[in-house]
Amino acid sequence: MRNAVWIVQQDATPDNTVLGVFGDPGEADEFAETVKDLFEDHVLIQKFEIGYKFTDGSSRYSA
Repeated sequence: MRNAVWIVQQDATPDNTVLGVFGDPGEADEFAETVKDLFEDHVLIQKFEIGYKFTDGSSRYSA
């Protein structure tokens, strides 16, 4: 059972479009590397614990 997910999103536009959701930080990082040139300096990876609520805040994994 996974306790967290890593969400890859772009920060180039105000809506922060989700590009992918992963159960492993390595997979998220690998995917972010493949799409980073499409959103130069605007791809973020954030870790969210399962059961996350926006009122709990988030934990940034890498940018």
